[in-house]
Amino acid sequence: MSAPFPLDLERTPYAYVERPNPTIQRLLASWVVRDAPSARILDIGCGCGANARALKETAPGVRVVGVEPNARAVELAKEACDEVFHGTSDAWLETEPSETFDAVVLSDVVEHIADPLAFLRKLASAKQLENATFIVSVPNYAVWYNRLRTLGGRFDYAFSGLYDRTHLRFFTRKSIRDLLRHAGFRILDDGSTPSLFQSTAPLLRKLFENDVAEGNHLALADSGAYRLYRNYVEPVEGAICNLWPELLGFQIVVVARPTRA
Repeated sequence: MSAPFPLDLERTPYAYVERPNPTIQRLLASWVVRDAPSARILDIGCGCGANARALKETAPGVRVVGVEPNARAVELAKEACDEVFHGTSDAWLETEPSETFDAVVLSDVVEHIADPLAFLRKLASAKQLENATFIVSVPNYAVWYNRLRTLGGRFDYAFSGLYDRTHLRFFTRKSIRDLLRHAGFRILDDGSTPSLFQSTAPLLRKLFENDVAEGNHLALADSGAYRLYRNYVEPVEGAICNLWPELLGFQIVVVARPTRA
């Protein structure tokens, strides 16, 4: 049987190879955890918990609550998060949770939302999040290799990455900052994740296809080769790409707070 086409969502319910986002970790540490070692963090769209697991390793005192609509990802995320809600952020808010949060992580979530402006405004107005610092990450549509692909007339949907088959919106550094301002946020900081090795993601995915098929979506993050890259290569690559994030950043990560806060 041939492999399913990327847009065949029924046959590929969850097909991500996950790893933590280093820029989210850095910005969380500098804007939230440094001043609040026991911070309460809401990770909306937490996936398998890659970011939560990395955060708990460096800041074990934080409390991470995940919100995730995919059942398979929820089961994996329970190993990393203190608590995981199975459903959407709207469904979570409808439960009228009493807990308030110091930070909200939206790691590659906004681009999956049909109306991101309404989505962000609703979160900004939630009483549980009114004093929270938001860390928002989106893929950078203007990254160098996408400019080359677009120039060549290529746009092919894939199982993950910039051309993810479930992406409904596309952003650049300027447009995600503009969206957050329109949604009622004040921009505090931003950063980017490096794109040089990320451009080889389709090849890396093939190496871990069997792991994904067996349900181990964190196989890349647990590999020795990735740990070497994370510790020795990624910091240098990140420093280079941050010189021109609009072109060299794979993801743009923005720190913002609701203006009423």
